[in-house]
Amino acid sequence: MTEPAWWPQILSATSLRRQAAGMLLAQATPSVVRGTLRLEFPRTGLVTAWRDSRAEAALEGALAHYGWAMPIEVTEA
Repeated sequence: MTEPAWWPQILSATSLRRQAAGMLLAQATPSVVRGTLRLEFPRTGLVTAWRDSRAEAALEGALAHYGWAMPIEVTEA
């Protein structure tokens, strides 16, 4: 069975999203406030990058996988 012609693009996009999520999360200070995961970034540009990258989907998936599904709030320090 051959892979679909579009598969390399999907694989690349998924890998980039996960890499972006990891790099951005390394810059965040996480805390849990009233059942919500709060990510505090030191600069507005990082908040914007987080939203633009759609990395939240990767984080939500990881949280759900480990049984910690909760709302996520992103703020600037």
